Amino acid sequence: MKFGKISWKRIACVAVVVAITMVAGVGLVKAPSKASDHLADDLKKEFEENQQLLQQSDETKESQEATDAAANQEETKDFVTFVGDSVMLGAVPALMEATPDSVIDAKESRQVVHGIDILKDLDEQGKLGNRVVIELGVNSCFSQATGQEIIDYLGKDREIYWVSVYGKFLPEMQKTNEVIQSLAEANKNVSVISWDKVAEQHPDWFYNDGIHLNGAGRQGFAMTMCEALGITPATPEETTEQ
Repeated sequence: MKFGKISWKRIACVAVVVAITMVAGVGLVKAPSKASDHLADDLKKEFEENQQLLQQSDETKESQEATDAAANQEETKDFVTFVGDSVMLGAVPALMEATPDSVIDAKESRQVVHGIDILKDLDEQGKLGNRVVIELGVNSCFSQATGQEIIDYLGKDREIYWVSVYGKFLPEMQKTNEVIQSLAEANKNVSVISWDKVAEQHPDWFYNDGIHLNGAGRQGFAMTMCEALGITPATPEETTEQ
């Protein structure tokens, strides 16, 4: 009988411990989820604001182009066109400030297979410059044939720069970057901007997902692009004047 009483007490203690552990465990599981939701909300707001910024910039440039046309100025393609996904979209304010004369077309969830349609649309609007920077590949790996189709469309007279992909937890990063490198080796007018090499030296540039850029990362991305293109970043005063 004594043994029975001790057993019931032990069982009661164990039950209390289990209950406490389950409550603590639930808290531990939910915490990262809340943090992830907060990050997703912040990024969504940021992307929406940057998309509006791009639209406003397009409207301003279209107005300026109309003025130039009225003054019979000769059309030139001596500018850089940037095409990218959410990584570039996050860096839009810094990129616009550093390269105010460029054309930037960035949007969430883009893949390389979308590249041709994006470039055709820009081409029809006269927004394809002599130099084109492509930042696509983060959202899925792609074949060399798909990448070559984009390069062939842009032609051999343009300088093409393909930005290597980076993500701390990106499963196909190496495979994707090997395709990008192969494209550069197969085409004389294609160069690789080694964003992965720069990024891995600056883990403090990224949000917790290891892909999207925080404030320091946006500046770092813009400066990396300028350095690769041989562009001296515009000062805030120069940007304001234009």
